[in-house]
Amino acid sequence: MKILIIQTAFLGDVVLTIPLIQAAKKYLKSEVSVLCIPSTKDILVGHPDIDEIIVYDKKGKDRGIFNLFKLAKKIREKKYDTVLIPHPSFQSGFLAYLSGIKKRVGFCNSAGRFFLTKCIPFDKDKCQLERYLDLMQYFGFELEKEKTKIYIDKKSDEYADSTLDPSTSSGQVAQGRYFGINPGSVWATKRWLPERYAELSDKIVDKFGGKIIIFGGVDDIDTASIVEKNMKKHPINLAGKTTLKQLTALIKRCRVFITNDSGSMHIAAALDIPTVAIFGPTVKRFGFFPYSDKAVVIEKDIKCRPCDRHGSNKCPRNHFNCMNKVTVDEVFGAVKKLYEYFEYN
Repeated sequence: MKILIIQTAFLGDVVLTIPLIQAAKKYLKSEVSVLCIPSTKDILVGHPDIDEIIVYDKKGKDRGIFNLFKLAKKIREKKYDTVLIPHPSFQSGFLAYLSGIKKRVGFCNSAGRFFLTKCIPFDKDKCQLERYLDLMQYFGFELEKEKTKIYIDKKSDEYADSTLDPSTSSGQVAQGRYFGINPGSVWATKRWLPERYAELSDKIVDKFGGKIIIFGGVDDIDTASIVEKNMKKHPINLAGKTTLKQLTALIKRCRVFITNDSGSMHIAAALDIPTVAIFGPTVKRFGFFPYSDKAVVIEKDIKCRPCDRHGSNKCPRNHFNCMNKVTVDEVFGAVKKLYEYFEYN
């Protein structure tokens, strides 16, 4: 059997899709291909359960209807038996239809459900990872959990070791006490105040020692710089300097990871790193919370939450209380609790 999984959403969605990929390989013994966008490819490269990765640059060189048909022709030639479509977009469903794959499985709430041959009910009470696994119901499997495995290559491990502790041998977790912070996000209202990240970071170093690593992509460099400038203790600022594989290897070496609602949050949870996630405009009930027993979500019970499914560039009510009311002491308390429990148990 040859299976294609289409997931052209953001990094967090792709991380949450990995258990579905693993389940397709494990239970169906099939050849599994994954179609994703360029910015998320790196997190999938090297995974032993993926036979091929097809990159669809839908906002770049592959943009437009002509290139969509061109991609569909390429997929058609690969003769897939079934396509699983966790991404509920019209375009994903349309692409599957154009590709001539006879069995097209997605969710009943998908904008492209008209192109599907089988709709799976979307359970609003589950975590998104568990919802994605529900697509395996098509094959008769009722799966509750599947541990996410993220492949880290040797070079990325070596990069992490040399960046944090040049004396540490390849593949070994650095002996230093590192705490990761991820102050950025694609959406401005998902960002807890950078000045508070700075204050929190200093407090962590004063209490536990060690070093703060500031994570982020190229678009987070300005936010990371504000955090660094407001810190009294010198951090390791790696915003915009790592690949996804390197970022993953570095997160793996953190004792606690503090983050906004983001793709990096899902990576930390998948790696089983104690995680404190700060939610502002988004809420846990959307299903995109960190899927881990070692994670804590901090959020405020404010009437206007959620204001948007993803967040926005500005608070619609001009008070930003969902983030303003999250205090440094509150987040530090969560960090302290996770650190002390998992450090000594």
